[in-house]
Amino acid sequence: MNRNAVALSLLLLLTLASCGPSSNIEREAETRAEYHMHQADSLAHANLLREAALEYTLVAKLYPKTGHYPLAVRNAALLYSNPLNPSVDDSIALNLFQTYAALPISQEEKIKADVYVVMLKRITTMERGINRRIPTTDSLQTIIRRQGNELNSRGKRIQDLETELNQTRTELQRLREVDVRINRRKNTK
Repeated sequence: MNRNAVALSLLLLLTLASCGPSSNIEREAETRAEYHMHQADSLAHANLLREAALEYTLVAKLYPKTGHYPLAVRNAALLYSNPLNPSVDDSIALNLFQTYAALPISQEEKIKADVYVVMLKRITTMERGINRRIPTTDSLQTIIRRQGNELNSRGKRIQDLETELNQTRTELQRLREVDVRINRRKNTK
């Protein structure tokens, strides 16, 4: 948020705080919530998803009795489940979607929220399963590397032994030839 927006929001908050009668409290809350909703919408349109999610969450936490509350909860949930958001968080999104589904919303919106809840629960379950398997996978990869190194070592040893065997055969062949020559000389005498 730039300095002008911060200054404007502080000025707005001070102005609203100076208004005294409690009958204006609801109107003030509605005005502040509307301001933050506009901020969040602008941030979302500018693809500043982390900041937009925070603004929507701010409205949801600070102004639950305003008319902006359901939309703030829904939009925050959508942004926290958006993979393009650098602060994506499935558990926060799940909590927000569950809150949204419990609100008095249309049947169509309730069905959509319930689908998100089910999908996020499945993702969470799958992530837990993956996280449980990671140590096993790591240890298997370590074993595979160790066995691969051992196989490479044995393969090199086999090559060395084959080379040594070929040298021994060659040497044995030379000794046979020498022996044959010696025997020929003995027989020719």
